[in-house]
Amino acid sequence: MSGIKDPHSYRIKLREEELNLFKKENVQKMLEVFCGKGENLIALEQLGFKVEGIESVKVYVNKAKEAINKENMDISVMHHPVFDSQMPYDNESFDCVYSYQYLNHNFKDAILNTFKDIYRILKKDGIFSITITDIEQFNLKHVEGMIYEECDPEFPQIRYRKFAEQTYAKLEGDEMWIPHYGFYEKELVEELEKIGFKLINIRKIKWNLIANFRK
Repeated sequence: MSGIKDPHSYRIKLREEELNLFKKENVQKMLEVFCGKGENLIALEQLGFKVEGIESVKVYVNKAKEAINKENMDISVMHHPVFDSQMPYDNESFDCVYSYQYLNHNFKDAILNTFKDIYRILKKDGIFSITITDIEQFNLKHVEGMIYEECDPEFPQIRYRKFAEQTYAKLEGDEMWIPHYGFYEKELVEELEKIGFKLINIRKIKWNLIANFRK
């Protein structure tokens, strides 16, 4: 991962398997959906990809632009309510769409609609690379009733309340009351295949499902 200043940063989760796949598939133009503060955009650009970002939180968009300007890079970052409306890109605009974790921050119907929009903006044979929350994140250390706790060095003593089937919200912190949907591995594959995607590979690491699909 030469070129990435801090590969252990929380947001920078560019694993060798995905990077090797992008290179093998001759990926050039990429979009990161929910690009946060821009760390992955900068890292991908440093690795030779042409990237753009889209983010629904204005504060993050501003921070991403600041970080990109500091690196003297030319990377477009767009502020857009991703879950609420179609992304403002033409059909078949990107070789690859990449998203790390944040696509699970809603109810299932909204997430599936965004998956369909990602399919639309991908070129034929394009790659959808996703890291998304596995349902097991919410199956740890059950407390009676509707509140759950988990213990982990990164996220100690986070509590959740159940909103709907497989859908939970944090009771504290910066994502408080935002719905988080947890996928089963088989469910994620089946839902994306219904849209038209073809599975390349999928694996589970800790609480996350890491999957790559082809349009």
